[in-house]
Amino acid sequence: MREFDAVVIGAGPGGYEAALQLALGGIKTLLIDRSKEHIGGVCLNEGCIPAKAYLQSADYLSKASYFKECGIEMEIKGADIRKMKEKTRLLKNELRSGVVWQLEQAGVEMMYGSASFVDSYTIEVSGERIGFQKCIIATGGKVRETALLPLDGKRILSSGDIFEQESLPSSIAIVGGGAIGCEFATFFRALGVEVTLIVRGSQLLSGEDEDIAKALLRAFKKSGIRVLTSTAVQKAEVCDNGVELSLKSADQERIRYEWVLVAIGRDPNTEGLNLENAGIKQNEKGFIEVNGAFQTIQKHIFSVGDCINTPAYAHTAYAEARIAACNIISGGMDGNAHISPSAVFSNPPIASCGLREREAKEQGREIEVKKAFFKVNSKAKILGDDSGFVKIIVDSKDSVIVGASIIGVESTEIIHELVLAVEKKHTYHQMKEMIHIHPSVSEILKYI
Repeated sequence: MREFDAVVIGAGPGGYEAALQLALGGIKTLLIDRSKEHIGGVCLNEGCIPAKAYLQSADYLSKASYFKECGIEMEIKGADIRKMKEKTRLLKNELRSGVVWQLEQAGVEMMYGSASFVDSYTIEVSGERIGFQKCIIATGGKVRETALLPLDGKRILSSGDIFEQESLPSSIAIVGGGAIGCEFATFFRALGVEVTLIVRGSQLLSGEDEDIAKALLRAFKKSGIRVLTSTAVQKAEVCDNGVELSLKSADQERIRYEWVLVAIGRDPNTEGLNLENAGIKQNEKGFIEVNGAFQTIQKHIFSVGDCINTPAYAHTAYAEARIAACNIISGGMDGNAHISPSAVFSNPPIASCGLREREAKEQGREIEVKKAFFKVNSKAKILGDDSGFVKIIVDSKDSVIVGASIIGVESTEIIHELVLAVEKKHTYHQMKEMIHIHPSVSEILKYI
C-alpha cells in the first residue's frame, strides 16, 4: 500500500489549489480526480469558464446596435453556437493544461478514479488502497435535480448540458431565479431566443437586496425576458417539439417551450465517498461539517469548497484551500477572515460584498445607505450603458463601510475596491478621498 503525507480528493479549484500549496510546502501529495479531462472541476469544465465565455460572445452581439450608433458599420449575421462551443473547448483545454503544468512542476502526483474511504487513514481508488497522514476533501457540488423535471440532455437540460448543444432553441423556460438562471437568461435573450424565467420566490436573486433585484427585473423586461415570480412548475410533459409546463401561480398556465433549463441550485457532491467509514459527519443537507479551520470531526481530515456549507464560488474555494493547506503545513488553526465577494454575470452584471442592507437591518445595526447612479458616470456613458447604481452600507457610529452592492457596467471589477474597504474596515470618508482615474467606471465611487 502506497503512503502519502497528504491526499487531496477532487481536482476542482479547491482541490488543485490545495494540492499545489501542499506540494510547494514540501508535503508529499497525491491529487485524485475521476479523469485527467475533468481536472479543473465544474468551474473549468461546465461552470464558470464556459458560461462566461458564452456570455462574452452574447455581450458582443448585444452591443452591435451601439457600435452602429458610434459609427462602426458592420454586418451581424447572428450567432453560431458550434463555433462558440469549439472556441470554449479550446479555452478549457488551454487552461487545463496550465493547471496540470503547475501541478507537475510542484511535484504533485496525480491519480485518476473514484475515491472512497476505507477508514479514517485509508482510501481506495480503482481497487488500490492508499494510506495518508492528512487529507483534504474537495469534491465540489453537483446539479440539483427534481423528479418534476427529469434531465434528459435534449429537452430538459442542466447548465452543463447547455455546452453540449449544437443549435439554439426558438424558446426556453429557465426554472430558477438565482445566478445561473439569470446568467443563462441573459445569454439566450441576447441570441434572440424567447426566454421565460420561472422563479418560485417573490424576487430574482433571493440573496440580494430588493432594490438590486428590482433593477435587474426592469432590465430583463426591457430586453424582452419574461419573468414569472411566485410561480412553481406543477408538471412537465416532453413532446416531439418541446416541453409543456403546467405552472402554479396567481394565474394557472400551460406553456410549451422547445427547451427547459433546470437551474434550481446545487448539492454537495459526496456520493460514493463512504464518509461514514472515516467517521466524517454531514449536516441535514449533505454538506460536510467543518470547524473554522476547515477540519472535519476527524482533525487530520479537512474539507473545502462546494462540498461544505460556505459560499459556492471558485474564488472562495481557492481561499479555503490555501488556508487548509497552510494549516496542514504549519499545524496552525487559522480560519477564513477574508471577505468573499459574489457576482452574477447577467446583463446588467451584479456584484456584492459584506453585509446587504437587509442583513444589516436584521442585525439591528444603525446604518446609512449611500447610492450613486451610473447616469452621472462619463465612462459608463462612453461604454453605452449608464443603467444601474452602486450602494454602500455604512455604520452610522464610525462611518466604517460594512457592505456594498453594485448593479451596472463593470460591477464585477469595481467591487474589489469595496471588498478591500470592507475587509480592512475603511471608512466612507477614506474611500471618498481616493483619487480615481477620469474617466473610469470606478470613479462612480466618488459620487456616493
